[in-house]
Amino acid sequence: MKGSDVFVARAAVIVVAGLIGSLWWVLDVQDALQLQLSGIDALLFLAAATVMERLPIRLADGRAVPTSLAVIGAGVLLGASPPVVAAIAASAYVGACALDREPPAVLVVLRRALGAWSLCGVAAIGAALGPDTWTGSVEAGAAATLNLGAAAAVGVGVLVGVPTVESLSRGEVGFAFLWRRVAEEIHRNRLVATSIVATACLGALVHPVLGAWTLPTMLLPLAAARTGLDRLALGQRAYDQTIRAMSRLPEQLGTVPADHGVRVAELARAVALELGLDAGTVAETVRASHLHELGRIKLEREVPAPQHELAAAGGEVLREVGDLDRVAAIVEAQARVNELPRAGIGLPARIVVACCELDSYAPDPHAPGQRSEVMVRLVREVGDIEVVAALTRVVDRAAQRQPA
Repeated sequence: MKGSDVFVARAAVIVVAGLIGSLWWVLDVQDALQLQLSGIDALLFLAAATVMERLPIRLADGRAVPTSLAVIGAGVLLGASPPVVAAIAASAYVGACALDREPPAVLVVLRRALGAWSLCGVAAIGAALGPDTWTGSVEAGAAATLNLGAAAAVGVGVLVGVPTVESLSRGEVGFAFLWRRVAEEIHRNRLVATSIVATACLGALVHPVLGAWTLPTMLLPLAAARTGLDRLALGQRAYDQTIRAMSRLPEQLGTVPADHGVRVAELARAVALELGLDAGTVAETVRASHLHELGRIKLEREVPAPQHELAAAGGEVLREVGDLDRVAAIVEAQARVNELPRAGIGLPARIVVACCELDSYAPDPHAPGQRSEVMVRLVREVGDIEVVAALTRVVDRAAQRQPA
C-alpha cells in the first residue's frame, strides 16, 4: 500500500472499532451479559493479563500473539463494560513493560485498549442476535452460565477480526489483494486463535462456580497450548534459518557480495506480495531467492559461470537436499525465464531474476539514475513488464520511507 492508503486503512480501523464498541450501550444487552466481575475480580484479571502479556505465543514469522487476549475475552463474556475491559488490556501491557523494564509503546497501548473496547461491542452484537444464555443443569447443581451468542461472536472476532486488522495495519499490499492476505492470515493464526477463544469461553463458563480459581483454570491449558505452538513455530523458524545459512555458502567463495541472497529475498518477497501470489508461492519464491546462487559451490569456479550452468547446478544441489523440489525448479528456471509461461514457476523465476539484477547492477536502488538504468535492462532481459513495474513500485515506496 501507499503511505496514504495505509493511513486511510488505519484511520478506518480506529473509527469502526470505536463505533463497534459503542454498540455495547446501544444494543442494551446488560440483561443478557450480566456483570459477574467484582472489583477484586477485575484486579485479579488485570494481574493474570499482565502475566500473560509476558508469555505471548510466537508465530513462525517471529510475530508475537498476546495470550492476554484470552483473559480479556473472558472478561468481556462476563459482562464487563468497554471502559473496564479497555483499561485492563492497556494496563496489563504497561505493567508487563514495567516488569521487563522496557518503555511501553504508545501505539501498542492504544491498540490494546481499542481492541478490547471493540470486542465488547462484538459480544453485544452476538448477545443481541444469537442464542440465549446457557445455564447448567439444576439437577446437577451446576451454576455455570455462558451467553452462547456472545461467545460465538467473540470467537469470530478473534479468529477473523484480529487477522483482518493485522493485515490492514501492516499495509504490505494494496487493496487489490487484501482479502487474499486476510484469508492467509486467518489460516496462519487459526491454531493460536482457537486456543485463545476456547480458553476465554472456559474462563467465562467456570467463573461463577470457581471464583478466584478461574484464572489458574484458564492459564494452565493456555500455557500448555503455548508450549506446543511455540515448538511448532520454532521448528519452522529453524528451517528458515537453515535456508538463510545455506544462502551464505556462495559468499564464502568470494564471487558473491555479502548478504546478496538476503537482499534479493527481501525484494522478492515484497514483489511477490505486490503481484498477489499466494502465501505458499511467496515462501517458495523467497527461498529460491536466498538460494539462487547456490550452484556456485558445485561448479567451484573463480570466474563467473554461464547462467544456464549456474541455474542447473543450483537446482541439482537443492534436489540432493530433499524437500526443496519446487524451490529447485524455480532456481533452474532462472536460465529460461523468457521461455516459460507466466503461470507456475515462470513468474517466481522472473521475480528472482529481476530482484537479483537490481541488487547486482544498482548498488543504491534508491538513486533515481541507477534505478532507471537497471529497469531498462530488466525490461530487455526479463521480458515481463508486470514484474518490472511491481519491482519499481516496491523500490519507490522504500525510497519514500528513507530519511531525507
